[in-house]
Amino acid sequence: MLTRTRCLTAVAGAGILLSVAHPASASVGGGNVSIGWSIPGTPAQGLTNITFPIAANPATDPRGGTFFAQQYNFQHNVMGYIGLQPRADKNGKQRLDAHFSLFGDGASTTDANCHPGADNGGGVTCATEFDAVYGHTYDLTVTRTATDTWTGTATDTVTGAKTHIGTYKVPAGSGTLTGGQAGFVEYFAGVPSCAEMPRADVTFGGPTSTDAGGLTGTTKAGKEYSDCVGKGDYRAVQVGNGVRLTRGFLSTRDTLIYKATAGGRCMDASGDGDGSAIVAYDCHGNQNQRWRPQSDRTLRSLGQCLDVRGASTADGTPIILWPCHGRPNQQWTFKDGALIGTGSGKCADVGSGNRGTALVIRTCNGSSGQKWSTLPGSAAV
Repeated sequence: MLTRTRCLTAVAGAGILLSVAHPASASVGGGNVSIGWSIPGTPAQGLTNITFPIAANPATDPRGGTFFAQQYNFQHNVMGYIGLQPRADKNGKQRLDAHFSLFGDGASTTDANCHPGADNGGGVTCATEFDAVYGHTYDLTVTRTATDTWTGTATDTVTGAKTHIGTYKVPAGSGTLTGGQAGFVEYFAGVPSCAEMPRADVTFGGPTSTDAGGLTGTTKAGKEYSDCVGKGDYRAVQVGNGVRLTRGFLSTRDTLIYKATAGGRCMDASGDGDGSAIVAYDCHGNQNQRWRPQSDRTLRSLGQCLDVRGASTADGTPIILWPCHGRPNQQWTFKDGALIGTGSGKCADVGSGNRGTALVIRTCNGSSGQKWSTLPGSAAV
């Protein structure tokens, strides 16, 4: 069986690589998760179509640099994959990027959505971005549409909306599709650390084909491999003929960005270590500027909590990043544009808001240095 090893740092058409402006530490790849699929009863002459159901569930971070895909083999020489990459919201709508690629020399395309080459090798890459709904299942279908010619489509199973991904021509003699291969969840963008891995929540349904009177297969979980094995809160649950996979911790959909009125900069963790200063910094929306409010009134980022150093109540006490314990100096209330510490009763203050200014607590006075607005973590800033 042909199986292509996915590259973690160079994916054709993968899009923008996410990074954290602070700290300037080395990142890790994030790693992958493997799955396997099969369609029992596949005839000896192979299949002329396969549909792979995939749902990017609502908890998935749309800017996390992840790719959910199923690979497929032709009977001879070449293989491909079809899948979805989450993308940042645009004009108030959720987005997905559908990919349909072929690996191997001798392929060609005239489709406007496609170009020669795949993952720095021979083949063809097709991709298109479209308005989507997280939680809807998309049927990703690979279909033979003419001799040696194959088309990829994505169909929203809730609305019926169909998106053309692309069409390519395989080398003569490649044959039809075989009845089993592997798929993956890939983190193609680096993450600052395994503890800061963006959330991926995806359901892969069992594949189907209309050939041989209609065939239904299964998708099963594999294992983690490459970076962050055992460190990404990976879980797999079989759902009918498919599997739901979750991995990672952070999602922009349940985080907030705090933007100061003074200076117009954002609340930014300057590092990921214990005691790292919280500063005003140019807004970029990366993980160190996303804060997740919790039911215990803590604000969390990079796996730690917003903390008043030493539980002091004195004006000018720095606000820092610290391991979460949930005591009053880590509890905050956002009211009338002010971020108020429970333990001190004082406000997070950024002074003039100049770049790099450290946040401290001060007696609440309603000044612009104590006024904040919030944006959803998925917003483009």
